[in-house]
Amino acid sequence: MPRDNLLQSSPPPSNPIKRIHCDGSFDNDSHEAAIGIVITNAHGQICDGRAGRVICSSPIEAEAHALLEACSLAKLDSSSTIIFSNCKSLVDALSGEPSSWPWRCFAHLSSIVHILREANWISIKFVNRQHNKNADWVARNARLNTLPPNWTTILSIVSPLL
Repeated sequence: MPRDNLLQSSPPPSNPIKRIHCDGSFDNDSHEAAIGIVITNAHGQICDGRAGRVICSSPIEAEAHALLEACSLAKLDSSSTIIFSNCKSLVDALSGEPSSWPWRCFAHLSSIVHILREANWISIKFVNRQHNKNADWVARNARLNTLPPNWTTILSIVSPLL
């Protein structure tokens, strides 16, 4: 089933309980990668997040890892959730046929579509990099091994600056 039909049957929540921003970070020279996920409540307060290094071979694959992890987290409860990604090619790919998906991300995108079919309270939207700075910061610092242990608290305090 094309993703467009899936999007039409479950429109984005009009008043989401949670917002999840996700991002992947990949270094072309070292091939090191990580993901960053920042979860905010309906009031925009950071309430949780995830970060970790991942094994992959391209920037788009790191982004797909992050998006899949965000979907997996959103599925854990049935709270209305919008997931934001700044990887337009992945968000657009979810609206197309699997035959048009980037081959490096096929398994990830298949898993994401499966989650979205089961969890109609989850919606995915593209957001520009400017509005995804927290997730980018988390992913980049996780990749560089410079992410402080209390990073969710730090972001809660300084997030307007990021």
